[in-house]
Amino acid sequence: MNLPSSALVSIVIPVYNGSNYLAEAIDSALAQTYPHVEVVVVNDGSSDDGRTEQVALSYGDRIRYYKKENGGVASALNYGIEKMAGDYFSWLSHDDLYMADKVARQMQALAGAASPRTIIYSNYAVFSDDPGSAVSVALKGVPPQAFRYWLTVENALHGCALLIPKAAFAECGTFDLTLRTTQDYDLWFRMAASFSFVHIPDTLVKARSHAQQDSLKMGAIVLQECNALLSGFTVKLGEAELRDASGEPVPLAYARIASSMWQRGFFQAAMVASRLGLGALAGLPLRVKARVLARLALGPLTYCVLHPLRRLLPARARGIIRRVFSGAARVRPPPAETVQGLALKEKFSEVYAKNIFGGGKSRSGEGSDMVQTAVIRREIPRLLKSLDIKTFLDAPCGDWYWMRHVDLPVERYVGVDIVEGLIAKNQSEFGNEKVSFQCLNLASSELPAADLIFSRDCLVHLSFADAQKIIANFKRSGAKYLLTTTFTERKVNEDLGTGFWRPLNKQLPPFNFPPPQLLINEGCTEGNNMFTDKCLGLWKLEDIELAQA
Repeated sequence: MNLPSSALVSIVIPVYNGSNYLAEAIDSALAQTYPHVEVVVVNDGSSDDGRTEQVALSYGDRIRYYKKENGGVASALNYGIEKMAGDYFSWLSHDDLYMADKVARQMQALAGAASPRTIIYSNYAVFSDDPGSAVSVALKGVPPQAFRYWLTVENALHGCALLIPKAAFAECGTFDLTLRTTQDYDLWFRMAASFSFVHIPDTLVKARSHAQQDSLKMGAIVLQECNALLSGFTVKLGEAELRDASGEPVPLAYARIASSMWQRGFFQAAMVASRLGLGALAGLPLRVKARVLARLALGPLTYCVLHPLRRLLPARARGIIRRVFSGAARVRPPPAETVQGLALKEKFSEVYAKNIFGGGKSRSGEGSDMVQTAVIRREIPRLLKSLDIKTFLDAPCGDWYWMRHVDLPVERYVGVDIVEGLIAKNQSEFGNEKVSFQCLNLASSELPAADLIFSRDCLVHLSFADAQKIIANFKRSGAKYLLTTTFTERKVNEDLGTGFWRPLNKQLPPFNFPPPQLLINEGCTEGNNMFTDKCLGLWKLEDIELAQA
């Protein structure tokens, strides 16, 4: 496709009370290597005593600045589209960053496209505090004809990684003002019916993850809107589109969508896909019908039958039922209920011996794989350097799967755990003059002296009583700092009960920690992004008061 060499690209930055990050976003937009760019900043009625406006106005005529009454991100984007002078639209959130060649690479890809009716999208990276530590998210890059099916099943696209012809808005409409959290995916799906979405495998956007994001503050609205949106997507997918995109018969394609929805917690959308899958069974061979029914049954069995039964049945019965229904699909680790009632040492010895956490690479579970630890593997060394930490106590250290890849700037590392076999294995494989491992009970053993205690994903597996004992022992150790897991957006802490894990906000009862000195958002994507508030919080142990018995 021939593009005019002077084609103008409009980078539209909507912002509301965003003075903390806005300048970084504008700077990254102005730093584009593509020469024909305008930066349009839309202030969506900020209420921060003019701080956001002050940042924008400081750029003078290098940007085009508009101010409007508050109406939400969709209205701000639409206002920017109305005011933009460019032929192409590029959205940049006020808290995100563009790579310098973002627009240039996408315009180059657009020039090589077969049709002007093309929208370019790329990979992106996620970071919390340091953009240099951003972790790349590589998308599959499906064929354009499979894009709407992929968007329904995976929901992995980042809105700021797109380059869109302005003509697409004239033909397909703009962002839906009635949607608060899904306005972007709604529009991409509409556009994909008429325009080809083409992927380029470059990481061109750095997306910031932080606790003030709307997606974290409006969890209930997100769930409601996603259910409605994905239900609509599923209904609108045509039969030929389903067959071509999935490579399977239509009922199996619907069943795959349903399975994805059950897994991600969108139960209403799962029911819609299931009904459509069942309605398309007529005339198919018996073996195909059996595959469809098996795939459709697994989700509701898990979430509508087995989960409620957990509260009614004894632990042994729950374990038997889970093994029966999961065995046909794949071999799964024993359920956590099998270790309930055991003392800490026996409990976690069983966990590692039988891989109860169900980890693929690490027996410490999915949260200890290289994806879920990518952010903290980069951030922890920076923190240790800034605090001048010399001795580091890792409690518990687990199987040391990911920590072995961290370049710790300390003089001495000590990993402790209650599982004897695990510690012996770690010491044999990884022990040296700087790194050692000890088998200790975190609640009762005398702990080695250290400047900082690192305790990730520990207390979430323990009762309040056991957790308080461990915190008390951490304080007795004489360490100065505690770096530990906290889920910042949780509104209440629940005791362990019959489960084996739950998120904990350390600033809520019964812990009542003071505000942390620092938070590192882990960029957690487990449970289909249900735990994006998972952070490492830094506290001085002397500031933590023990709960009264």
